[in-house]
Amino acid sequence: MAAVKKVLIAATVAAIAAFFGHAFLKINRLSLASREMPVKHLKCHYLPNIEYGAEDITVLKDGLAFLSTGLHDYLDMPSFSNEPGKMYVLDLLHPKPTPVELQIKGELDLSTFNPHGISVYTDEAGETHHGFKA
Repeated sequence: MAAVKKVLIAATVAAIAAFFGHAFLKINRLSLASREMPVKHLKCHYLPNIEYGAEDITVLKDGLAFLSTGLHDYLDMPSFSNEPGKMYVLDLLHPKPTPVELQIKGELDLSTFNPHGISVYTDEAGETHHGFKA
């Protein structure tokens, strides 16, 4: 009888440990505590003229992506380039997408352009896109 009791207690402890272990792993996965990405065969391409990365990207329904680069002196984060910021457009549906620099119009001092965020407004006809930077 004592042996059966020990087996039941061991089985109960094992079941409780398995339950809490499973719950811990589930919470860990949901909270994104481990941000390791599984290795997949991605179709990544080097984008010329974007040496220091894009600060922000906004993708439209038609596959066009707007990129801002050149963020400086923002929240004491390190800056890897002293070049002024730029805006690019990229056609993600093209087999070999190449960023095209957008010409910024208006009374903006381009030597101090420091974009950090993109918003795009598309008119109701869907023909005109207006970009805004924060």
